[in-house]
Amino acid sequence: MNRLSLSLLFAVATLLGSTTGCSKGAAHETDATGAQPPVQVTPIKPERKTLVRTIELPGRVEAFEVAPLYAKVTGYVASISVDIGDSVRGPHGSEPGAPLCELLVPELNDELAEKAAAVAQTKAEVLQADAAVKVAQAGVRSADARVRESEAAAARQEALFARWQSEFKRVSDLVEKGAMTRKVADETRSELDSADAGRKEVVARIESVKALEQEAVAGVEKARADAGAARSRLAVAEADHRRVTTLLEYSTIRAPFDGVIVERNVHTGHLVQAGGINGKTPILTVMRADPVRVFIDVPETDSVHIGKKTKVELRVPSLQGEPIVGTITRNSWSLNTTSRTLTAEYDVPNPEGHLRPGLYVQVKLTVAELKNALSLPKTAIVTQDKQTYCLCIESDGKVVRRPITVGLQAGNEFEIRSGLTGNEKVIGMNANAFREGQIVEVAPAK
Repeated sequence: MNRLSLSLLFAVATLLGSTTGCSKGAAHETDATGAQPPVQVTPIKPERKTLVRTIELPGRVEAFEVAPLYAKVTGYVASISVDIGDSVRGPHGSEPGAPLCELLVPELNDELAEKAAAVAQTKAEVLQADAAVKVAQAGVRSADARVRESEAAAARQEALFARWQSEFKRVSDLVEKGAMTRKVADETRSELDSADAGRKEVVARIESVKALEQEAVAGVEKARADAGAARSRLAVAEADHRRVTTLLEYSTIRAPFDGVIVERNVHTGHLVQAGGINGKTPILTVMRADPVRVFIDVPETDSVHIGKKTKVELRVPSLQGEPIVGTITRNSWSLNTTSRTLTAEYDVPNPEGHLRPGLYVQVKLTVAELKNALSLPKTAIVTQDKQTYCLCIESDGKVVRRPITVGLQAGNEFEIRSGLTGNEKVIGMNANAFREGQIVEVAPAK
């Protein structure tokens, strides 16, 4: 019993001693008067520096271009010269893209021959119409010559009529004087009537020839119109021939650009419908993988800082090597309404093909850089009741609250836009543990 009592007394004494030590620590070692001495604080000053805000986000590698290739015409696969993983060459200058798949479309070959025959036929019609124009023009020239000939004959007949008219007058005067018989006057009258009839005949002939000339001119116009119609038919036939030729060219499926075959869905002998195997599945799919696009979804809070000068540092976890450094190539400008993120793209050269579409990468973006900015660490800033402030130490050791306006956050530091001049003594650590009006002791900086 005595030993048990002694053990209990020792345990109680130990417990009381430990409790007393805790109370002394909590009371900050009160002095003889019972008052707590001021807490020692090593203050900091707002510092001017260059603040760089960076964020790290996941990214994904995608092909620069992807082209699912479909058939334009229906036909059978005659040959296919590529398979998945094959590199293909696209068009360069006047050189077309490499042929990848050939389709057999015999009905198009027959239609092309028909259109070629139609072109040849209309060309012959054009030649015939041109010849008809020449014939009509010759007819006009002939009619014009006949008109001139008739007009010359009319002039002769007029001269003859005038001669016999004068002769008849002379003879009539002589008959009246008795110097010539009536018989001579009658003969002269007959010649005058004959000349007058010849004159009228020539005038009528001129009218007839001029009518023929007008008919020949109209024939020229008709022949020219027929030639124009023939040329129009030739243009239609040639256009139809080109259409079928173009359709037949679609039977050869070519590479649209330099890339790699990543999908193949047909074999020799397959019937391919226009628009794909079943209207949906492509025959082949080609990817352009040099360069590649790296897609980055930037959160809304940092989206306003993203532009073409935004610095990018790209790391590929599956590849060992130095990071790839560059700048943002483009961005969507508008945010995704579902995820509230901005899509940014970074084009990366990929000549050796190490970056493959589908890879995930780590991206560091320098979203903002602010030079000569007044700054404080995050531990010195307090936000309470929608107010942001820091605690400064006056010359008498009193703690005062200074409202501040913060701006850019770079890591654990904030830009101080207003509220401080840079000469203040600021409590830099555990600011929430102090209260305004508290007296502290300024400790020398270590």
